[in-house]
Amino acid sequence: MPSTNRLTEEPLQKKVERFRAEIKSFPVCLVTGGAGYIGSHTVLELLNAGVAVVVIDNLCNSHMESLCRVHYIARTESQRLQQNGNVPPIFFHQVDIRSTKSMNLVFEFWQSDKIHAERAIIPVSVGEVSANKAYLMLDYTLNPAKRAQPSPQTKDPSTWGRITAVIHFAALKAVGESITKPLEYYENNVAALVVLLKTMKAHAVNVLIFSSSAVVYGVGHEAGISEETVQVAGKGSGGGLLTNPYGRSKWMSEEIINDYCVADPNFHAISLRYFNPTGSHPSGLIGEDPKGTPNNIVPVILQAYQRRRSRVHVFGSNYDTSDGTGVRDYIHVSDLAMGHLAALRKATKQPGPVPEDEELDGQDPVSNYNVYNLGTGRGYSVLEIIKAFSNAAGTAIPFTVGEARAGDLGTVTASPDKAASDLDWRAEFDLQDMCRDVFNWAAANPTGYETLRRLSTMSGMNSQEMRRQSVATGLFDREEDFDSFISTSLSSIDNNNASKDSSGRRMSQHGANFSNMLKKMRSASHSSAVSDNDNPFGGNYALSSSPGHGASGAPRFAMTWGEANKTGTIAEGEEEEDLDLGPTLSPSTSRTLPMRSK
Repeated sequence: MPSTNRLTEEPLQKKVERFRAEIKSFPVCLVTGGAGYIGSHTVLELLNAGVAVVVIDNLCNSHMESLCRVHYIARTESQRLQQNGNVPPIFFHQVDIRSTKSMNLVFEFWQSDKIHAERAIIPVSVGEVSANKAYLMLDYTLNPAKRAQPSPQTKDPSTWGRITAVIHFAALKAVGESITKPLEYYENNVAALVVLLKTMKAHAVNVLIFSSSAVVYGVGHEAGISEETVQVAGKGSGGGLLTNPYGRSKWMSEEIINDYCVADPNFHAISLRYFNPTGSHPSGLIGEDPKGTPNNIVPVILQAYQRRRSRVHVFGSNYDTSDGTGVRDYIHVSDLAMGHLAALRKATKQPGPVPEDEELDGQDPVSNYNVYNLGTGRGYSVLEIIKAFSNAAGTAIPFTVGEARAGDLGTVTASPDKAASDLDWRAEFDLQDMCRDVFNWAAANPTGYETLRRLSTMSGMNSQEMRRQSVATGLFDREEDFDSFISTSLSSIDNNNASKDSSGRRMSQHGANFSNMLKKMRSASHSSAVSDNDNPFGGNYALSSSPGHGASGAPRFAMTWGEANKTGTIAEGEEEEDLDLGPTLSPSTSRTLPMRSK
């Protein structure tokens, strides 16, 4: 008797064959850590470029729900652009990349002609999971000219149906934590990379895009840092200038990748050194939702806005900058995602191998390995960041200023020139775009992915039953907590109600639909008789009627906003992202929201 999947009763071998058949018409990219913040935004752009995606993630600091939303966004945008809504599939394996056995089984599933279902790691089809979900999207204008263009591989059938490239995000990334847990960082960030490279070699996958970091530049570098400042193969400064295990793990990883490219001229790799990622997708559906204490600047400012911490603590206000606070290079996560696609295009061009008669000393960087900064080249001070977020939120952010710390620099920015010339990539979004999109994400998802994900599984219920089931399933401790969640969500979304502040931010129409849904849920939860038709998820509010605009000068996304809030005092404060390059936050006193889900 054939083995079956208990949930669907579909024979496993049939499921394997069906999944394999779904990717036969697409080039395939494997993305490790693809359910995370930067990973999920990059998966979205891969879908837009016509590439099927296989995601590996152990979900230690991410949510599979992000992938469901990514597939939904891709389908919705395709429909809006009259592209019939058919998008490539996403398949998800919950696997730890440190496991050689598991990694080989994943690659074998997609690379081998014959798969034995009984010993295979069967993935989840994200498209199937999200097919009946109803998500609420903010309204935004699409610019087809600025979207990810079809991958050249979509016209090359020889690249279809099997993994041809890997984008490697999976890693631990907190500077402070790496100091207290160095072995975990070297195991997850360095040893796991070796496992990945060996697995790629075993299955003839010869393209790698590596998620590196500007932290490899160490201390002592300021404005306009170029890639040549730290070179692989022991060239340039670095290594000895790094002050924490996280930074060293990224620097060591780059060295390992370069050495492997020297050993195998047919292997092509690119390392991307990020500066300070922030922002969210303008739909409000995907964004940064770190588990535990966030390490990046904007989530911390967001927590201060939500009063989940008392204030933002600033180290130093006497730097040689325009307002005395530290200046850093911040980049929108959507720009970052497009940078990965640009790198993938370059790496998959597959230039010819190094001639056999060319002498290699085994140390010098080679043509099949490249490194690029992903930054804007434009620095923003902490004060500018606080003001930009305050404009988006319509309220001041509490802060406190302390003494500067020894070794902190006033200005740290990237030189993006090499990426512009080699990859034809440039950042599009500015700081106000970043803060606007983060606030949008937070307003629509006040507790991140988890609460609304679990509520969406109850979408067939009326509001009263949803209220009861949210407690029965452990989502909330009491039905009153459900009511509080709805009220808190409303308060967050309607914070700048135009009737109270004519200069406040005006929510888009789909933001208003979300607010109306919450109101319906709140009112229904107090009613003893609720119609089955009173299902707040019954309508699909996500499909926008706004047409896409193709003006070449317009940004990739555009949203309409009211004037920034000009009333009251704008607070000043500072924090620094995960890079060990300057002023950072100290742990501030945390205050609990009126209601918190489990």
